[in-house]
Parts: sequence; C-alpha cells; structure tokens
Amino acid sequence: MENNTSGFVMSTLYDSLLRYKPGTTEVAPGIAQSWETSADGLTYTFHLRKGVKFSDGTPLDAKAVIWNVDRLLNKANPQYIYNTGPVEGYIDFTYGAVASYKAIDGDTVEFKFKRPSAPFLNSLAMVWNGLVSPAAAAKWGKNYRNNPVGSGPFILREWRQRDEIILDANPSYWGGKPKVDHLIFKELPDPQAAVLALKRGEIQILGDLSTQAVPVIRNDPNITLLTQPGLAVSGVAIPVDVPPFTDKRVRQALNYAVDKNVINKALYAGLAVPMTSPLPQAQWGFDKSLPGYPYDVAKAKELLKDAGVKPGTHVELLTYNSPRGYNPAGPNLAIAIQGFLKKVGIIASVRQLEIGAFFTVVRSGTYKGLMMEGWTGDNGDPDNFLGELWGEANFPVVNWSRYKNPAFESLLAQALVVSDPAKRTPLYDQAQKLVLDDAPWIFVNSTLQIRAIQKNVKGYQLNPTQMFFGMENVSLN
Repeated sequence: MENNTSGFVMSTLYDSLLRYKPGTTEVAPGIAQSWETSADGLTYTFHLRKGVKFSDGTPLDAKAVIWNVDRLLNKANPQYIYNTGPVEGYIDFTYGAVASYKAIDGDTVEFKFKRPSAPFLNSLAMVWNGLVSPAAAAKWGKNYRNNPVGSGPFILREWRQRDEIILDANPSYWGGKPKVDHLIFKELPDPQAAVLALKRGEIQILGDLSTQAVPVIRNDPNITLLTQPGLAVSGVAIPVDVPPFTDKRVRQALNYAVDKNVINKALYAGLAVPMTSPLPQAQWGFDKSLPGYPYDVAKAKELLKDAGVKPGTHVELLTYNSPRGYNPAGPNLAIAIQGFLKKVGIIASVRQLEIGAFFTVVRSGTYKGLMMEGWTGDNGDPDNFLGELWGEANFPVVNWSRYKNPAFESLLAQALVVSDPAKRTPLYDQAQKLVLDDAPWIFVNSTLQIRAIQKNVKGYQLNPTQMFFGMENVSLN
C-alpha cells in the first residue's frame, strides 16, 4: 500500500474477521475465532466470538458482519461505501470472487465463491477490511470517515486535520483493556524535527524514519532501533504509453543506468537490498534465480542508441517530499537517480510535491513523466505486489506505469484460483520474469522496515505490513 498513514490509525480502531500472528502475515483468529474451508475452496464458514461489541455498544454479531460486506458490495445498501466519497481500498481484491454471503445464525457467517480465491483469508486480516459499526455508519452517513467506530482496542477522541489524532483506550475491548490510556498519532513532516521530538521524549515511537537519522538514533542510549525484513519495494514508475518509454529497450536502459548498490550504501545505511525481482526478498514466491539489472552504463547507452534516444533527452521526475515506509530516504532517492540518468544522457528535472498533491497527480492516469513509486505489502501474498502494481485493473490508482500485458494477466488469474503455494509459485515465477523484462519500473530496492522507539516502551512489535497492530499490548515503564 502506498498510503500507509491512514492504515496506521485504522489498525488501532478496527478489528477484522481474522488478524495476523504477531510479527508475521500468517493468519490467526480475530473476530472469527475459528473457520472452515470446503474441499473445493468455494465455501468459507466463520464462527464469531460471542458477546463482542463495537465501541458504541452495537453488537458485533453475524448480522453486523454481513451488513459490513453488503455495504461494500451492494449498491442498493443505503450506506454503500462508494456513495460516501472517494474510496481507496481492497474491496474487489478481497471479495471479487464472492458469489453470496449470509448469516447462518447469530454467530456464524458463510461466503460462497464463484471460483477459488487463494489470498482470501490473508486479505480478510488486512487493516483495510476492518469492521465498522452499522449504527455509526447510518448515523454519520457521508461524514462517517471523520467519525469512525470500530471494535478495536482504541476509540477516536479527536482528529485535528494535518496535525494529530487522539485516541482513548477502549475500556470494553474484548481482548482486555489496553495498557495505556491514550494514543496520539502526530504528523511531523520534517524528518529532523521528528527525530528531535523522539530524542526529547515528546514522542515514543517514530514511524516513517529517515535513513539519514539512523546513525543519530544508534548513538542514543535512550532509543532502540527496530528492524525487520521488509515487505516493501521502491522504484520509479515509467509511463509505458509515453514516447520514448513505449520502447522496452529504453525502460531497460534506465534500469541498467542506476547503481542500486551505491544508492543502498549511501542513502540507506546498508538497510536495503537491490531489487532483482518485482517481489521483495521477504515475500514468499520471490524468484531468487532472477539476476535483476546490474549497473552497466555501456549497456544502458547502447540500448538508448538502438532505440533512437539522443543524449540530452529531457524528462521530469516527480517525487514526494518526505520519507516513506518503503523509502526512508524520501526525495533524496529521486535526486540520486537524477544523477545516474544524467550519466547516460537522460536529463531529469526533479519536482517535489507534498504527498497528497503527489498522489493527485500520479493517480490522474495522465502524467507523462517518471514517478517515484513504492509499495508495502498488505497481506503477505505475491498478488498484492504483482497484481496491484502492474495489474491492468489497478490503473490508474496503483498501476502508474499504465502497464498492460495479456500474458501477465493470464498468469495472475491462474495463480489466484490455486490454493497450494507450491503450485502457485511457478506461475508467479513466470510473471516476475515477464515484468522484469518489460521493465515498467526502474526496480531500485527493498528496504528493511525500520522504526525507532524510546527504551521505556515495552511490548511493541513490528509487523511486515508496517501497521500498528497489537498496540493494546504496549506499555510505558
């Protein structure tokens, strides 16, 4: 997911039918305490915890779960999600193969599928599939997004736009009252100011941490640096429908032009590895036999010459202006890439935008320059990278390259209906080869997830999705 920031807060407000085991993307019981899957993979039955309530007192029973699904899929539902304003989510990704859904009894729900959906269970645990209070959605209507109500460990008290979000502990949380009374998510767009606030003890956990701050953090006895192999990739989206990028040789040349090892050493303090596949190394299905694009200036120049691209060709490179979870170096990565492209005769002018304005431009589907892009895995499934970033259905919200390849689409479709990972992997191997060769991105790197916490924070655990799961277990000494 590109826009993790909203998910950070949602992961503390909402529960989903399933959740991830701490520190992993393996599924575990959530609101559903058990479940069964039919042998043909077409029926899923979930048994809910009894007595769970949303924080407004509304029962979280089978009726509420089915209402939540209906709100996402049924246009006739009075609170249909797409009638509330712009929506960015994983509705079709999660429920696209669902044929029907119903409550069997007060504590049991059943989903029938048109075809098997291998990632379904993992997708249910995503923060984006949190269950909302039907009563609150009906009460607030289009303004529900400013008044969220879930069954999670924390409750929204106040939202100060572009500043901070204040949450209170949910005293009736089914998993037990959280160990801290309040959580505050504060927006600190200046990376140096964020580190200073951490060092002063004004904040206890620093989320999107700039790699430039890593040496400072490591030398502070009161701060702990946490790292975890990352389900994250970072690169540059190339608009494949804009000359000269319509020529695959040009896109490949841009990949050969960039020295990923130098970038990782200089900008990431060694906390990143070059992308040799469209998947990160921490993702199951990663094809370690792929060579990626080694740094080769001569090869880049040769490909550009063969494609008729003359030295001095100008292009704009659009970047966000702050660190991201998948790119802790922020706009410095764009500046580094600018330098490497210049060595092969491509003159890239870097334009920085605040993240909201940046998303507006790149999601228009009409931008003609190069775009910094990154992704953090949401559910631990390969399709969440390959299908989201380069799938035709995800243009223009995520597939900024406007990449289309029928052979690639066919491989993804085949993989989605096979439940056995051992049988899915060969299909994803072929898909990775196709995308790597077609080069709709400059494949730069995959970073470790890095966060910094005060030494007095206890019980905080990273998750590969970067969400703030399990915050009810966090305490302060």
